[in-house]
Amino acid sequence: MYFSIPDTTDISAKRSSNQHAFTLFNIHVNGNHHCSLRYSQLRAFNDELQRLFPVSMINIQPFPPKKFFNLSLREIDERRILLERYLQSVVQHKSLISSSYFDDFFLNAQRETFLSELVNKTYPEKINFTIYLLNQHKIIIENLSLYDNTSKLFDACANKIQLENEYLSYFSLFFYELKNNQLNIIRPLFSFESPYLSLEKALKLNENYCIVFKKTYWNLNYDFKLIDNRRTRNLLFIQSQYDIEQSEDLYPSDIYQQLNILYENNSFKEYILLSRTSKFYGYIILQQCSINDLITEKLSQCILTIGNNELLCCIINDDKKNTNLFTKEFSFKVTRIRCWKVNCTKQNVNIAFEYLIKKDTLQWITIYTEQAALVSTCLQSMVDEILANKVVTTSSISISDLSNNRSNITNGLTTRTKSDLDRLNNNELFDKGDGDDDL
Repeated sequence: MYFSIPDTTDISAKRSSNQHAFTLFNIHVNGNHHCSLRYSQLRAFNDELQRLFPVSMINIQPFPPKKFFNLSLREIDERRILLERYLQSVVQHKSLISSSYFDDFFLNAQRETFLSELVNKTYPEKINFTIYLLNQHKIIIENLSLYDNTSKLFDACANKIQLENEYLSYFSLFFYELKNNQLNIIRPLFSFESPYLSLEKALKLNENYCIVFKKTYWNLNYDFKLIDNRRTRNLLFIQSQYDIEQSEDLYPSDIYQQLNILYENNSFKEYILLSRTSKFYGYIILQQCSINDLITEKLSQCILTIGNNELLCCIINDDKKNTNLFTKEFSFKVTRIRCWKVNCTKQNVNIAFEYLIKKDTLQWITIYTEQAALVSTCLQSMVDEILANKVVTTSSISISDLSNNRSNITNGLTTRTKSDLDRLNNNELFDKGDGDDDL
């Protein structure tokens, strides 16, 4: 996840409940406003983290010191920048972001911000919630609180679907945009947010968001754990249909006609097995991206696909005489990415990563996309899954045991944590081989 504080809000003495003016720092997560907090609230947050997690807090960016006089505009902006760096440092540590205190603090912060923004508007204590599947089938969840967190909504949805406990860790909730009758992924839901409040905020901004229940893993071998159970097979079939529809125009193949026949015959299992042979099965596809061509160094438009433990950049063909949709492809394996960072400026949003081009040669690669925070989330969840699989292989622990806190799988980080980098240096994850032949 990517925390930022792009701006502040000044509250005058007249608007303040205690008749004192103060500044609110507007905290955004993955580019969306989550809450607005005073410096004193963030300082209390830091103090409690220091008390609860003294070892994890050793390498955190220093919290900006308290000052006893009124701050100038320049000093307020300096504090904003320091607070942003502090929060970005905190969310790089899994021991902190997976704690109940972290979740409770930012869930309550979202709730308080929401309540402060209410103007002559009331909300019922209980609501009915609509969850979508990827085929736009609706699941109605009844009698939820406005302030229920993601975990409660997920459990209610899983219960409605009658999903057995052993399969819960393979699924999660995501925000999608419903546009032109097409669902496009935005981000996973985080454990520290109220889905209802986040959805309300998006609707106020005229963003047609909805919440989708879908699989959350990258390792396609997990399909075989789900395919023989009727309910999980149906969910997997819906996901397969969606993946095929997303990629059909990008990748010509003879299997589409066969898939139509299987669909008409209600041969769902066979449909899933055949769709797995499609090039972009299990991939997230992001349009309107660009990258500097590694050969020509020209900034080129591309379609970014994310899956199979890689980022695949398909350079769009702009030669009208050439009928091929793509001129070339660049594959970036996650095990060759040493670290990455999300950059948000007024000019553009991008994700940059240090990549092993060839043996002993690392190069920074930059992909320009408005969904840079989502790409970061995907990279981190791939890393988490690879590391979890290594633990499973060596100690026979099931993935459901490793996923008691589902946020560890679905919540991404801006950069890898120190513990992840230690694993890289020990050659457990980072591949220090000869690099990719096709680069």
